[in-house]
Amino acid sequence: MRQIPNLCSNGSANRYQSVVRCTRSSGCYIERVRNGRHLRTRIAAAALWFFAVGLPAQSPESPPETAETTIRVDTQLVLLDAMVEEKKTGRTLDTLSVKDFQLSEDGTPQTITYFSRDQLPLSVVLLFDMTETVHAAMKPLAQAALEILGHLKREDEVAVMTFSSRADLMQGFTTNRQLAAEAIKTASWMADVEGTFLDEDMYEAVEQVRKAKQGSRRVLVWLTDGTANQENASTRASIGQHAPAHLHSQTEAMYSLLQSGAVVSVLIDRTAETNRAILSAGLSGTRVGDFEQYARATGGPVLNTTSKDAPERLAMLIDLIRARYTLGYRPNHAGSANKFCKLSLHLSADALREHPELRKRDLVVLTKSGYYR
Repeated sequence: MRQIPNLCSNGSANRYQSVVRCTRSSGCYIERVRNGRHLRTRIAAAALWFFAVGLPAQSPESPPETAETTIRVDTQLVLLDAMVEEKKTGRTLDTLSVKDFQLSEDGTPQTITYFSRDQLPLSVVLLFDMTETVHAAMKPLAQAALEILGHLKREDEVAVMTFSSRADLMQGFTTNRQLAAEAIKTASWMADVEGTFLDEDMYEAVEQVRKAKQGSRRVLVWLTDGTANQENASTRASIGQHAPAHLHSQTEAMYSLLQSGAVVSVLIDRTAETNRAILSAGLSGTRVGDFEQYARATGGPVLNTTSKDAPERLAMLIDLIRARYTLGYRPNHAGSANKFCKLSLHLSADALREHPELRKRDLVVLTKSGYYR
């Protein structure tokens, strides 16, 4: 791949292969913010001929908050999302109530004071993998992302980011589906020659998801081939020249993620280029499993797909996220600041007694492993 010049007014080199042409008279702009390392892109609808998908009708204004969709979160309330599914089939159980769960923190039983399912709005960050191995799958993944905008409720907000050796913001949180769609379409024809420094990408994505509106369920949706690269001096010199000076470690990224309360979910489309990169991995250390590790820590779903099935699989991923239970409690014991508190969530004895058929279904409760005070 070859880099091409950026058409922005500052004339600086653009690390992306694609070119975005815009004029201010059409309401389009590209703003490069060096100290924030963010790329914001809006494109006029007339220039967006790349996709033929119609956009769902959506008012650009956010709907007023209502008592049904808003929860006031204070510093003492701990919220966690949970999903109950069958291990063998992956089918979810969506008929449970608060009495069917048993929650503990560091081994101490807790009283669940808030319980809901699909009542709180979603704050979704869509993250598009810009690396070379994913480029062949990017258009189907973007097409899928455009289609799932119609699966979201009016009060759900969306942000769009791209990632490789660093993460760039394309569109901040918005309920305006037109703006979100423009950012998705732009991402669909961009490419990068850098590698995937996932720990840094995760840290920067969490910084964005922290800006979500209060009381929403925060979700990071990664659209990727599931690979990451080693982050060392060799990879910085070869495939990480645009990475930030300081790369955050996995420990730092995980700490920030668990503090944020966000759920990591992943849609993986492994291309032929991906398989070749894994087989020929050298100093770049192309590896798999890192995305799944972050998802397990937050109890988020991971689905595999092909380009043909991407819209259906991404819709399924969003439906799984929406169907999760939300539980809240106030810890009944004091703890020191920055302490990791381990959470354990199970089906209660009452639930198994009242529904003996559940014992035969080999159910698993997926939720985050814990949080930092």
